[in-house]
Amino acid sequence: MILPPKKYRERVLKVLKEQNFVIGDAEKKIIQDRTSNERRYFFMVGFHIENGEKIERFIKIPKDNSKKLLLPFQRQIDIAKYLKSKGIIRTRGVISSNYDPKKGIPFAIMETFSKNKSKIGFIEENKGVEFLGKKQADHIIDQLMKFHSISTESLPPSLRKILKANSGNYTSFRRQIFSNLNKTVSPLDGKVGEKFYKVIERHTGISGIKNKTSHLLTKLQPIIDTQENNVLSIAHGDMSPNNLYIFDSGYIEFLDLEWVGSFKNSALAMINDFGNLRERSWKNKKFRHDLDLALIKHYRLKKHENLGKTIVKLSILRSVISLSGAFENYEHLKQEDSIQVKRRTETEKDILEIFNKD
Repeated sequence: MILPPKKYRERVLKVLKEQNFVIGDAEKKIIQDRTSNERRYFFMVGFHIENGEKIERFIKIPKDNSKKLLLPFQRQIDIAKYLKSKGIIRTRGVISSNYDPKKGIPFAIMETFSKNKSKIGFIEENKGVEFLGKKQADHIIDQLMKFHSISTESLPPSLRKILKANSGNYTSFRRQIFSNLNKTVSPLDGKVGEKFYKVIERHTGISGIKNKTSHLLTKLQPIIDTQENNVLSIAHGDMSPNNLYIFDSGYIEFLDLEWVGSFKNSALAMINDFGNLRERSWKNKKFRHDLDLALIKHYRLKKHENLGKTIVKLSILRSVISLSGAFENYEHLKQEDSIQVKRRTETEKDILEIFNKD
């Protein structure tokens, strides 16, 4: 059911009033703008009355009460509460929340960032990725390692139950790679119904890419598919520059924990998160290289440098084939967009590199 903008607006206003948010002209404009489109969630930073004082807070409200929205919403709230209580990584605290429609309209009120905003701060639509470098890469990998070290057994049963389940074994990983290579696409420079692997071969000049991919996956399987790695692990699930907050110190904080999920293999969990972040940082080649070095360094300190190098290689393979392949099925008008063309070109250079080094 599509909620009309007027009903969406009424829903938001009801929560804001019930939760004692200040609603002035500026807030009314934000409400008008953010309930007039197809956003899944309304969000705003505003003043919340707490013990008679105005405190700046972040509020998020699902557009409707569908399971499709409420499950990730609950996941985000519960994992944020857990991380805050354990101090595993730095995260914004949940001030007040509800994800049970029987108790009223769902919402979450969270801590916001200091008024003395960082020079980079939020990265929106990849604006700011160009400023990221070694310092930020080191902090990101440090936090990612700490996040991935969380034992699923340590999580409350209610949280374990709602983690996004990923099969996370090497067989399914391999199957997904080939499923994407064999998918039918509609490339701008080809014909409707062309197989994606043929598009990659044409763009990169790599012949027999399916055989080369099979060889690479077989060669690297003994490094990933081990007893030590085959343990239940968690992953952020949506790692992206847009889901980071960058402090001036270089320290980072993860945002948007809606898709936190479990994998049956810790290395594949890292491939998922690292690959997503790396590919979505396509605007900054040096930063991608800094991320590679930071990840390998962490594994080297654990005496598993070869595992770190393998994770980098398979992250590139997965992200280019699984994520970048989506470009070839965009509407042609979007494929022609200069940003999309550059993104596709940059990611294809990465896959060319891993096959040349194999």
